[in-house]
Amino acid sequence: MSRKQLGAAQGIEAACILFQLNSKTADILRLAENAGLPSVFIHGSERTRLCAEWRAFVHAAVTAGLMQHAPNSVLVGYLRQTGHLLRAAEADAPDGRVAPEAPPAQADFVDGPFASYMALLGHGEQAGCPPLFCRRLADAAPELAPQLAQDMRVQARLAAVMALVVSAVWDKLEEFEILAD
Repeated sequence: MSRKQLGAAQGIEAACILFQLNSKTADILRLAENAGLPSVFIHGSERTRLCAEWRAFVHAAVTAGLMQHAPNSVLVGYLRQTGHLLRAAEADAPDGRVAPEAPPAQADFVDGPFASYMALLGHGEQAGCPPLFCRRLADAAPELAPQLAQDMRVQARLAAVMALVVSAVWDKLEEFEILAD
């Protein structure tokens, strides 16, 4: 099967679309509810944290996929879109509500949650993502830490969805031959 060729700019655009498709606020909140996360992450004060954490995971999944299926120039071009992608994602709140707290600054996002997920995905250790996700949420809401750590159903549901996202993103990127600049 021949792969469709994309120029570098098209490859960057495809990667941005993959991020956008997997990081919509309404979908993140529905995922959290279906996974059984505490309502403070869905309707309450930690909603922004939940969305930022999920977006960090998705951004890392796309980045790791590009590392496997695209030239470095495309990878760098995609990473340069981080600020734009985060601003666009924050603007898609389904109910028009203003976030209860400001989203993390780009540097905090990149150096914090994104770097944590990249460390795992870059080394093929995606099984570590669900526990990391729960630990990082527990850091934001320490009173919920025991619930997040002990409810294995939450981690199992998150693991299934995270595996689907990684697989879908990487499979889609594999369909293309992304050319360098």
